[in-house]
Amino acid sequence: MSEHDADHQHGDITILAPNGFPLNEPYHPQQTVAITLDHAAKKFQAEHQLDPNVSADAYNLVLGETTLESSLTLAASGVTSGSVLKIRAKKIPSDGDAPGAF
Repeated sequence: MSEHDADHQHGDITILAPNGFPLNEPYHPQQTVAITLDHAAKKFQAEHQLDPNVSADAYNLVLGETTLESSLTLAASGVTSGSVLKIRAKKIPSDGDAPGAF
């Protein structure tokens, strides 16, 4: 393994909550997207950045504009050390879903 390859095996990734709040996480290339999402959602919930009553299943991890497949590893999804991922809700509320809608 070259030194360049080793750099992509270690380090951190940044995960952004929907409001832009950042979370730095260790990069584990063989960890699945689902496990990474679950860990991040729990940490964001503890920081009051995500609704604690909503499970991680309600969210996706996104790299650029691409929604990541939950069953793939981070490496297989194209995530490398230094990547910035975003948590996005799977369902975008429509006007009828908004709290307080008539």
